[in-house]
Amino acid sequence: MTLGINGHYSVAERQGTFFYGWVIVGLTFVIQFLVMGSTFYIFGVLLKPLTEALDADRFLVSLGLSSQMVVGALLGPWLGSAVAKYPIRPLMSAGILLLSLGLLAVSQATKLWHFYVGFALIVSVGFALAGPLPNAALVANWFNRQRGTAMGISQFGVTFSGVILVPLFTWLMIDFGWRTALIIFAGGVPLIGLPAIWAGMVKTPEERNLSPDGDDTGPGPTETEAPSGTHWTLRRALGEKSIQLIAIVMGSGFITISAVLLSIHSHMTDSGMSDLRASSIIAAMTFTGALAKPLFGILTDYLNKKLVTYISIGAQFSGVAGFVLFDSFGALIVAAGIFGFGYGAQMPLFNILVATIYGRRDFPRVIGLMGPIMLPFNMLGLPLATLAYEKFGSYLPAYVGVLAFCLIAAICLGFLKIQDNESPS
Repeated sequence: MTLGINGHYSVAERQGTFFYGWVIVGLTFVIQFLVMGSTFYIFGVLLKPLTEALDADRFLVSLGLSSQMVVGALLGPWLGSAVAKYPIRPLMSAGILLLSLGLLAVSQATKLWHFYVGFALIVSVGFALAGPLPNAALVANWFNRQRGTAMGISQFGVTFSGVILVPLFTWLMIDFGWRTALIIFAGGVPLIGLPAIWAGMVKTPEERNLSPDGDDTGPGPTETEAPSGTHWTLRRALGEKSIQLIAIVMGSGFITISAVLLSIHSHMTDSGMSDLRASSIIAAMTFTGALAKPLFGILTDYLNKKLVTYISIGAQFSGVAGFVLFDSFGALIVAAGIFGFGYGAQMPLFNILVATIYGRRDFPRVIGLMGPIMLPFNMLGLPLATLAYEKFGSYLPAYVGVLAFCLIAAICLGFLKIQDNESPS
Protein backbone atom coordinates (compact mmCIF):
# COMPACT_ATOMS: atom_id res chain seq x y z
CA MET A 1 0.00 0.00 0.00
CA THR A 2 1.37 3.39 -0.96
CA LEU A 3 0.63 6.88 0.14
CA GLY A 4 -1.33 9.00 -2.30
CA ILE A 5 -1.06 12.72 -2.89
CA ASN A 6 -0.51 14.85 0.22
CA GLY A 7 0.28 11.70 2.20
CA HIS A 8 -3.26 10.28 2.16
CA TYR A 9 -4.28 6.86 1.01
CA SER A 10 -6.60 6.74 -1.96
CA VAL A 11 -10.14 5.42 -1.57
CA ALA A 12 -9.29 2.49 -3.81
CA GLU A 13 -6.17 1.64 -1.81
CA ARG A 14 -7.90 1.98 1.56
CA GLN A 15 -10.73 -0.26 0.48
CA GLY A 16 -8.48 -2.69 -1.37
CA THR A 17 -10.49 -2.26 -4.55
CA PHE A 18 -9.71 -1.59 -8.18
CA PHE A 19 -10.36 2.03 -9.15
CA TYR A 20 -13.41 2.11 -11.42
CA GLY A 21 -11.88 4.86 -13.54
CA TRP A 22 -9.81 2.21 -15.34
CA VAL A 23 -13.05 0.50 -16.42
CA ILE A 24 -14.06 3.82 -17.97
CA VAL A 25 -10.72 3.93 -19.77
CA GLY A 26 -11.33 0.44 -21.17
CA LEU A 27 -14.86 1.24 -22.34
CA THR A 28 -13.81 4.49 -24.01
CA PHE A 29 -11.01 2.53 -25.70
CA VAL A 30 -13.62 0.20 -27.25
CA ILE A 31 -15.94 3.00 -28.38
CA GLN A 32 -13.18 5.03 -29.99
CA PHE A 33 -11.82 1.90 -31.68
CA LEU A 34 -15.20 1.40 -33.34
CA VAL A 35 -16.02 5.02 -34.14
CA MET A 36 -12.66 6.03 -35.60
CA GLY A 37 -11.93 2.76 -37.33
CA SER A 38 -15.26 2.63 -39.15
CA THR A 39 -15.09 6.22 -40.40
CA PHE A 40 -11.83 8.14 -40.47
CA TYR A 41 -9.39 5.28 -41.03
CA ILE A 42 -11.25 3.34 -43.70
CA PHE A 43 -11.90 6.51 -45.69
CA GLY A 44 -8.43 6.40 -47.20
CA VAL A 45 -9.09 2.87 -48.51
CA LEU A 46 -12.54 3.89 -49.76
CA LEU A 47 -11.42 7.01 -51.63
CA LYS A 48 -10.58 5.40 -54.97
CA PRO A 49 -13.49 2.87 -55.07
CA LEU A 50 -15.95 5.63 -54.21
CA THR A 51 -14.49 7.88 -56.89
CA GLU A 52 -15.03 5.15 -59.50
CA ALA A 53 -18.47 4.05 -58.28
CA LEU A 54 -19.88 7.57 -58.02
CA ASP A 55 -18.22 8.81 -61.21
CA ALA A 56 -16.73 11.79 -59.37
CA ASP A 57 -13.23 13.16 -58.98
CA ARG A 58 -11.21 12.61 -55.83
CA PHE A 59 -11.50 16.20 -54.69
CA LEU A 60 -15.31 16.09 -54.56
CA VAL A 61 -15.31 12.76 -52.77
CA SER A 62 -12.70 14.01 -50.28
CA LEU A 63 -15.06 16.86 -49.42
CA GLY A 64 -17.25 14.23 -47.78
CA LEU A 65 -14.74 13.79 -44.97
CA SER A 66 -14.24 17.54 -44.73
CA SER A 67 -18.00 18.00 -44.53
CA GLN A 68 -18.08 15.48 -41.70
CA MET A 69 -15.61 17.67 -39.85
CA VAL A 70 -17.70 20.77 -40.57
CA VAL A 71 -20.80 19.17 -39.08
CA GLY A 72 -18.84 17.97 -36.05
CA ALA A 73 -17.36 21.43 -35.51
CA LEU A 74 -20.75 23.13 -35.75
CA LEU A 75 -22.15 20.67 -33.23
CA GLY A 76 -19.17 21.18 -30.91
CA PRO A 77 -20.46 24.06 -28.75
CA TRP A 78 -23.83 22.34 -28.23
CA LEU A 79 -22.24 18.94 -27.69
CA GLY A 80 -19.74 20.26 -25.15
CA SER A 81 -22.58 21.73 -23.13
CA ALA A 82 -24.72 18.59 -23.56
CA VAL A 83 -21.92 16.31 -22.35
CA ALA A 84 -21.51 18.52 -19.27
CA LYS A 85 -25.26 18.65 -18.48
CA TYR A 86 -26.96 15.41 -19.58
CA PRO A 87 -26.61 11.62 -19.05
CA ILE A 88 -23.87 10.22 -21.24
CA ARG A 89 -25.27 6.79 -22.14
CA PRO A 90 -28.30 7.89 -24.26
CA LEU A 91 -26.16 10.52 -26.00
CA MET A 92 -23.45 8.07 -27.03
CA SER A 93 -25.96 5.33 -27.92
CA ALA A 94 -27.72 7.67 -30.32
CA GLY A 95 -24.33 8.39 -31.88
CA ILE A 96 -23.57 4.69 -32.39
CA LEU A 97 -26.95 4.05 -34.04
CA LEU A 98 -26.66 7.07 -36.35
CA LEU A 99 -23.15 6.10 -37.36
CA SER A 100 -24.35 2.61 -38.27
CA LEU A 101 -27.29 4.00 -40.25
CA GLY A 102 -24.95 6.36 -42.12
CA LEU A 103 -22.60 3.54 -43.12
CA LEU A 104 -25.57 1.58 -44.45
CA ALA A 105 -26.64 4.62 -46.47
CA VAL A 106 -23.15 5.04 -47.96
CA SER A 107 -23.09 1.35 -48.92
CA GLN A 108 -26.11 1.97 -51.17
CA ALA A 109 -24.86 5.23 -52.70
CA THR A 110 -24.95 5.49 -56.50
CA LYS A 111 -24.63 9.26 -56.78
CA LEU A 112 -22.34 11.78 -55.10
CA TRP A 113 -25.16 13.42 -53.17
CA HIS A 114 -26.15 10.03 -51.73
CA PHE A 115 -22.66 9.77 -50.30
CA TYR A 116 -22.82 13.29 -48.90
CA VAL A 117 -26.12 12.58 -47.13
CA GLY A 118 -24.92 9.28 -45.69
CA PHE A 119 -21.39 10.22 -44.71
CA ALA A 120 -21.29 13.99 -44.37
CA LEU A 121 -24.59 14.24 -42.48
CA ILE A 122 -25.71 11.01 -40.82
CA VAL A 123 -22.28 9.54 -40.05
CA SER A 124 -21.05 12.99 -39.00
CA VAL A 125 -23.70 13.46 -36.33
CA GLY A 126 -23.16 9.93 -35.04
CA PHE A 127 -19.41 10.44 -34.97
CA ALA A 128 -19.81 13.64 -32.95
CA LEU A 129 -22.17 12.10 -30.38
CA ALA A 130 -20.06 8.97 -29.77
CA GLY A 131 -16.61 10.18 -30.80
CA PRO A 132 -13.59 11.95 -29.32
CA LEU A 133 -15.31 14.70 -27.30
CA PRO A 134 -17.56 12.63 -24.98
CA ASN A 135 -14.91 9.96 -24.53
CA ALA A 136 -12.21 12.49 -23.64
CA ALA A 137 -14.61 14.24 -21.25
CA LEU A 138 -15.28 10.95 -19.47
CA VAL A 139 -11.58 10.28 -18.95
CA ALA A 140 -10.94 13.88 -17.86
CA ASN A 141 -13.73 13.50 -15.28
CA TRP A 142 -12.23 10.38 -13.75
CA PHE A 143 -8.55 11.34 -13.67
CA ASN A 144 -6.38 14.27 -12.63
CA ARG A 145 -2.89 13.17 -11.52
CA GLN A 146 -2.94 10.21 -13.92
CA ARG A 147 -4.85 11.98 -16.66
CA GLY A 148 -2.08 11.69 -19.25
CA THR A 149 -1.71 7.95 -18.72
CA ALA A 150 -5.46 7.37 -18.74
CA MET A 151 -6.04 9.58 -21.79
CA GLY A 152 -3.24 7.84 -23.68
CA ILE A 153 -4.56 4.34 -22.96
CA SER A 154 -8.12 5.37 -23.83
CA GLN A 155 -7.07 6.90 -27.12
CA PHE A 156 -4.89 3.92 -27.91
CA GLY A 157 -8.18 2.61 -29.27
CA VAL A 158 -8.32 5.43 -31.83
CA THR A 159 -5.14 4.48 -33.64
CA PHE A 160 -5.20 0.77 -32.87
CA SER A 161 -8.40 0.67 -34.90
CA GLY A 162 -6.31 1.53 -37.94
CA VAL A 163 -3.99 -1.40 -37.24
CA ILE A 164 -6.88 -3.87 -37.10
CA LEU A 165 -9.78 -2.41 -39.07
CA VAL A 166 -7.97 -1.01 -42.13
CA PRO A 167 -6.50 -4.41 -43.11
CA LEU A 168 -9.82 -6.07 -42.22
CA PHE A 169 -11.81 -3.64 -44.35
CA THR A 170 -9.28 -3.99 -47.20
CA TRP A 171 -9.62 -7.78 -47.13
CA LEU A 172 -13.43 -7.58 -47.06
CA MET A 173 -13.39 -5.05 -49.88
CA ILE A 174 -11.12 -7.20 -52.07
CA ASP A 175 -13.15 -10.39 -51.47
CA PHE A 176 -16.71 -9.05 -51.29
CA GLY A 177 -16.66 -5.47 -52.58
CA TRP A 178 -16.67 -2.18 -50.74
CA ARG A 179 -20.47 -2.07 -50.39
CA THR A 180 -20.63 -5.39 -48.57
CA ALA A 181 -17.65 -4.41 -46.43
CA LEU A 182 -19.50 -1.28 -45.31
CA ILE A 183 -22.64 -3.28 -44.49
CA ILE A 184 -20.59 -5.64 -42.31
CA PHE A 185 -19.03 -2.69 -40.49
CA ALA A 186 -22.44 -1.04 -40.09
CA GLY A 187 -23.67 -4.16 -38.30
CA GLY A 188 -20.59 -4.61 -36.15
CA VAL A 189 -20.51 -1.08 -34.71
CA PRO A 190 -23.79 -1.27 -32.69
CA LEU A 191 -23.31 -4.99 -31.96
CA ILE A 192 -20.18 -4.16 -29.99
CA GLY A 193 -20.70 -0.49 -29.14
CA LEU A 194 -24.10 -0.50 -27.45
CA PRO A 195 -23.27 -3.24 -24.90
CA ALA A 196 -19.99 -1.43 -24.12
CA ILE A 197 -21.86 1.82 -23.42
CA TRP A 198 -24.57 0.26 -21.26
CA ALA A 199 -22.32 -2.23 -19.50
CA GLY A 200 -20.71 0.29 -17.23
CA MET A 201 -20.30 3.80 -18.63
CA VAL A 202 -20.49 6.18 -15.63
CA LYS A 203 -20.13 9.90 -16.23
CA THR A 204 -18.30 11.05 -13.08
CA PRO A 205 -16.56 9.40 -10.14
CA GLU A 206 -18.90 11.28 -7.81
CA GLU A 207 -21.77 9.09 -9.08
CA ARG A 208 -19.98 6.18 -7.39
CA ASN A 209 -18.93 8.17 -4.34
CA LEU A 210 -15.38 8.35 -5.61
CA SER A 211 -12.95 11.13 -6.47
CA PRO A 212 -10.67 11.52 -9.52
CA ASP A 213 -7.81 8.99 -9.44
CA GLY A 214 -9.53 7.29 -6.49
CA ASP A 215 -8.17 9.95 -4.12
CA ASP A 216 -10.04 11.29 -1.13
CA THR A 217 -8.24 14.64 -1.14
CA GLY A 218 -10.00 16.44 -3.98
CA PRO A 219 -8.31 17.77 -7.14
CA GLY A 220 -4.53 17.66 -7.27
CA PRO A 221 -2.34 20.75 -7.13
CA THR A 222 -2.14 21.15 -10.90
CA GLU A 223 -5.90 21.05 -11.47
CA THR A 224 -6.92 24.53 -12.57
CA GLU A 225 -10.67 24.26 -11.99
CA ALA A 226 -12.68 27.32 -12.95
CA PRO A 227 -15.25 28.64 -10.49
CA SER A 228 -18.62 26.97 -10.58
CA GLY A 229 -21.02 28.52 -13.05
CA THR A 230 -18.34 29.95 -15.36
CA HIS A 231 -20.07 31.00 -18.55
CA TRP A 232 -18.28 29.96 -21.73
CA THR A 233 -19.15 31.44 -25.12
CA LEU A 234 -17.50 31.22 -28.51
CA ARG A 235 -16.58 34.88 -28.24
CA ARG A 236 -14.83 34.30 -24.91
CA ALA A 237 -13.00 31.25 -26.27
CA LEU A 238 -11.80 33.20 -29.31
CA GLY A 239 -10.35 35.82 -26.97
CA GLU A 240 -8.32 33.31 -24.94
CA LYS A 241 -4.64 33.39 -25.92
CA SER A 242 -4.09 29.82 -24.73
CA ILE A 243 -6.96 28.57 -26.89
CA GLN A 244 -5.63 30.50 -29.90
CA LEU A 245 -2.18 28.92 -29.51
CA ILE A 246 -3.52 25.41 -28.91
CA ALA A 247 -5.68 25.77 -32.02
CA ILE A 248 -2.69 26.72 -34.19
CA VAL A 249 -0.33 24.10 -32.70
CA MET A 250 -2.77 21.22 -32.85
CA GLY A 251 -4.60 22.45 -35.94
CA SER A 252 -1.37 22.44 -37.94
CA GLY A 253 -0.88 18.85 -36.84
CA PHE A 254 -4.40 17.90 -37.93
CA ILE A 255 -3.75 19.38 -41.39
CA THR A 256 -0.61 17.28 -41.64
CA ILE A 257 -2.35 14.12 -40.45
CA SER A 258 -5.40 14.33 -42.72
CA ALA A 259 -3.33 15.39 -45.75
CA VAL A 260 -0.97 12.43 -45.37
CA LEU A 261 -2.91 9.65 -43.70
CA LEU A 262 -5.99 9.86 -45.92
CA SER A 263 -4.05 10.16 -49.18
CA ILE A 264 -1.12 7.83 -48.61
CA HIS A 265 -2.98 4.71 -49.78
CA SER A 266 -3.93 6.40 -53.06
CA HIS A 267 -0.41 7.84 -53.41
CA MET A 268 1.17 4.43 -53.03
CA THR A 269 -1.19 2.63 -55.41
CA ASP A 270 -0.80 5.45 -57.95
CA SER A 271 2.94 4.70 -57.80
CA GLY A 272 2.33 1.06 -58.68
CA MET A 273 2.17 -0.46 -55.21
CA SER A 274 -0.44 -3.17 -54.56
CA ASP A 275 -3.49 -2.51 -52.36
CA LEU A 276 -2.22 -4.85 -49.67
CA ARG A 277 1.27 -3.29 -49.61
CA ALA A 278 -0.26 0.19 -49.50
CA SER A 279 -2.45 -0.95 -46.62
CA SER A 280 0.69 -2.18 -44.86
CA ILE A 281 2.05 1.39 -45.02
CA ILE A 282 -1.08 2.58 -43.23
CA ALA A 283 -0.80 -0.31 -40.80
CA ALA A 284 2.77 0.72 -39.95
CA MET A 285 1.57 4.27 -39.27
CA THR A 286 -1.33 3.20 -37.15
CA PHE A 287 0.69 0.57 -35.26
CA THR A 288 3.31 3.05 -34.06
CA GLY A 289 0.56 5.64 -33.65
CA ALA A 290 -1.28 3.26 -31.37
CA LEU A 291 1.86 2.68 -29.29
CA ALA A 292 2.47 6.43 -29.13
CA LYS A 293 -0.84 7.21 -27.46
CA PRO A 294 -0.26 5.50 -24.10
CA LEU A 295 3.48 6.25 -24.24
CA PHE A 296 3.05 9.99 -24.77
CA GLY A 297 0.19 10.05 -22.29
CA ILE A 298 2.42 8.53 -19.61
CA LEU A 299 5.23 10.93 -20.50
CA THR A 300 2.99 13.96 -19.91
CA ASP A 301 2.41 12.76 -16.35
CA TYR A 302 6.16 12.87 -15.69
CA LEU A 303 7.80 15.27 -18.15
CA ASN A 304 7.27 18.81 -19.35
CA LYS A 305 4.23 18.77 -21.65
CA LYS A 306 5.85 21.19 -24.10
CA LEU A 307 8.85 18.90 -24.53
CA VAL A 308 6.58 15.92 -25.16
CA THR A 309 4.59 17.93 -27.73
CA TYR A 310 7.80 19.01 -29.50
CA ILE A 311 8.79 15.34 -29.84
CA SER A 312 5.44 14.62 -31.48
CA ILE A 313 5.82 17.50 -33.95
CA GLY A 314 9.39 16.44 -34.79
CA ALA A 315 8.31 12.88 -35.54
CA GLN A 316 5.55 14.09 -37.87
CA PHE A 317 8.01 16.32 -39.71
CA SER A 318 10.59 13.53 -40.08
CA GLY A 319 8.04 11.01 -41.32
CA VAL A 320 6.60 13.31 -43.99
CA ALA A 321 10.13 14.22 -45.10
CA GLY A 322 10.77 10.49 -45.53
CA PHE A 323 7.76 10.15 -47.84
CA VAL A 324 9.12 13.00 -49.94
CA LEU A 325 12.73 11.83 -50.11
CA PHE A 326 12.47 8.03 -50.45
CA ASP A 327 10.63 5.58 -52.67
CA SER A 328 11.79 2.11 -51.61
CA PHE A 329 9.25 0.03 -49.72
CA GLY A 330 11.55 -0.48 -46.72
CA ALA A 331 12.32 3.23 -46.37
CA LEU A 332 8.63 4.09 -46.70
CA ILE A 333 7.73 1.62 -43.95
CA VAL A 334 10.28 3.30 -41.67
CA ALA A 335 8.97 6.76 -42.57
CA ALA A 336 5.42 5.57 -41.93
CA GLY A 337 6.41 4.28 -38.51
CA ILE A 338 8.10 7.56 -37.55
CA PHE A 339 5.15 9.61 -38.81
CA GLY A 340 2.71 7.36 -36.96
CA PHE A 341 4.70 7.82 -33.76
CA GLY A 342 4.18 11.57 -34.06
CA TYR A 343 0.59 11.68 -35.23
CA GLY A 344 -0.55 9.09 -32.70
CA ALA A 345 0.26 11.49 -29.89
CA GLN A 346 -1.73 14.35 -31.44
CA MET A 347 -5.19 13.77 -29.99
CA PRO A 348 -4.16 12.79 -26.44
CA LEU A 349 -1.84 15.80 -26.30
CA PHE A 350 -4.64 18.07 -27.52
CA ASN A 351 -6.98 16.85 -24.79
CA ILE A 352 -4.28 16.84 -22.12
CA LEU A 353 -3.24 20.43 -22.85
CA VAL A 354 -6.84 21.67 -22.68
CA ALA A 355 -7.62 19.68 -19.53
CA THR A 356 -4.39 20.86 -17.83
CA ILE A 357 -5.06 24.52 -18.53
CA TYR A 358 -8.86 24.61 -17.99
CA GLY A 359 -9.65 21.70 -15.63
CA ARG A 360 -12.18 18.89 -15.82
CA ARG A 361 -15.21 21.04 -15.04
CA ASP A 362 -14.75 23.26 -18.08
CA PHE A 363 -13.08 20.66 -20.29
CA PRO A 364 -16.12 19.53 -22.33
CA ARG A 365 -17.30 23.12 -22.88
CA VAL A 366 -13.87 24.37 -23.96
CA ILE A 367 -13.28 21.37 -26.23
CA GLY A 368 -16.75 21.85 -27.72
CA LEU A 369 -16.14 25.53 -28.41
CA MET A 370 -12.83 24.70 -30.01
CA GLY A 371 -14.71 22.75 -32.69
CA PRO A 372 -15.57 25.86 -34.77
CA ILE A 373 -12.15 27.38 -34.01
CA MET A 374 -10.35 24.26 -35.25
CA LEU A 375 -12.63 23.85 -38.26
CA PRO A 376 -10.38 25.56 -40.84
CA PHE A 377 -7.51 23.29 -39.81
CA ASN A 378 -9.51 20.07 -39.63
CA MET A 379 -11.15 20.44 -43.02
CA LEU A 380 -8.21 21.61 -45.12
CA GLY A 381 -5.76 18.71 -45.10
CA LEU A 382 -7.28 16.18 -47.50
CA PRO A 383 -8.84 18.73 -49.92
CA LEU A 384 -5.46 20.49 -50.22
CA ALA A 385 -3.79 17.16 -50.87
CA THR A 386 -6.34 16.20 -53.54
CA LEU A 387 -6.08 19.64 -55.16
CA ALA A 388 -2.32 19.13 -55.40
CA TYR A 389 -2.99 15.75 -56.99
CA GLU A 390 -5.41 17.23 -59.53
CA LYS A 391 -2.91 19.94 -60.48
CA PHE A 392 0.40 18.04 -60.40
CA GLY A 393 -0.67 14.41 -60.76
CA SER A 394 1.00 13.56 -57.44
CA TYR A 395 0.50 14.08 -53.73
CA LEU A 396 4.18 14.88 -53.16
CA PRO A 397 3.77 18.68 -53.52
CA ALA A 398 1.16 18.55 -50.77
CA TYR A 399 3.53 16.58 -48.54
CA VAL A 400 6.20 19.22 -49.04
CA GLY A 401 3.63 21.87 -48.13
CA VAL A 402 2.58 20.26 -44.85
CA LEU A 403 6.18 20.36 -43.63
CA ALA A 404 5.64 24.11 -43.24
CA PHE A 405 2.68 23.47 -40.93
CA CYS A 406 4.92 21.38 -38.67
CA LEU A 407 7.30 24.34 -38.37
CA ILE A 408 4.42 26.73 -37.61
CA ALA A 409 3.21 24.38 -34.86
CA ALA A 410 6.69 24.25 -33.30
CA ILE A 411 7.03 28.05 -33.28
CA CYS A 412 3.60 28.70 -31.74
CA LEU A 413 4.10 26.01 -29.10
CA GLY A 414 6.94 28.10 -27.68
CA PHE A 415 4.46 30.85 -26.72
CA LEU A 416 2.00 28.53 -24.94
CA LYS A 417 2.12 28.77 -21.13
CA ILE A 418 1.44 25.54 -19.26
CA GLN A 419 1.66 24.93 -15.51
CA ASP A 420 3.08 21.43 -15.48
CA ASN A 421 2.89 18.81 -12.81
CA GLU A 422 6.51 17.80 -12.65
CA SER A 423 5.73 14.42 -11.09
CA PRO A 424 2.59 12.71 -9.78
CA SER A 425 4.39 11.52 -6.67
